[in-house]
Amino acid sequence: MDKKTFFSHYPKRRSDSNKFDNGRVFLIAGSYGMAGACILNIIGARSVGTSYIEVSLSKDIYPIVATNEITAVYHPDDLSKDEIDLPAMYKAGAVAFGSGMTKHPKKESYLESVLKTVKVPIIIDAEGLHILARHPEFYHLNSGMILTPHLGEFSDMTGLTVEEIEKDRINTASEFAKKHHVILVLKGPHSLIVNSDGSYVLNDSGNEALARAGSGDVLTGMIAGLCSLYSDPYQATVDAVWLHGHLADEAVKEHSKEIFDLTRYPEYADRFFSQK
Repeated sequence: MDKKTFFSHYPKRRSDSNKFDNGRVFLIAGSYGMAGACILNIIGARSVGTSYIEVSLSKDIYPIVATNEITAVYHPDDLSKDEIDLPAMYKAGAVAFGSGMTKHPKKESYLESVLKTVKVPIIIDAEGLHILARHPEFYHLNSGMILTPHLGEFSDMTGLTVEEIEKDRINTASEFAKKHHVILVLKGPHSLIVNSDGSYVLNDSGNEALARAGSGDVLTGMIAGLCSLYSDPYQATVDAVWLHGHLADEAVKEHSKEIFDLTRYPEYADRFFSQK
């Protein structure tokens, strides 16, 4: 992948377009003590040019998130129901679930309701992956899932040790994706992106600056954003993983790998898109 190839996939923005024409995502993220994950989801979605971002989050973190990200549309949740049923969710081109939801009291019933009702690509990250590990029956509820585990999460999902996965990473990931009919992003150095038919791509961008908490939350937002812009969710996922790494490669030409500021992703992305 390179910049020219990326822009051959990325849709051109029409001169007469409006805010709903250039990507619309719905993020379900965060919980008490983990507002940052929700913020980083939004940052990721903004970094691929998503023009309309809606967020479902609990009321206790709403003030923190909304103060940091003023352009998103928020749906603060009082957690009185066991499911999410917001009209906005069904208007989105992609939905993301799970980042920072460790302490969310309704996380399992919320994920089940989303999988049963949403018909667009659903990116599942972090706590959403732990729920799938506990409830493998959920895989049968939806055929549009994009899963983003790191090795530890994939170990929980497969029942294999990290060492066993690393011995045969490609075949293990490919068989898993085919079995559950999902798109799988196995994160790490040279992240592996597997389509639901078992075909795969090894990503060639990124560096050790991304080995930090929150990097995956940014990626989840980027995948959701490109899925809302592309017709092919697998190509959107491949391109998002590449861009996530490429922006980090460009950023460390000017900034250190040790103190790498994930909140500056829109700034790095702005430079990238201005040079197309």
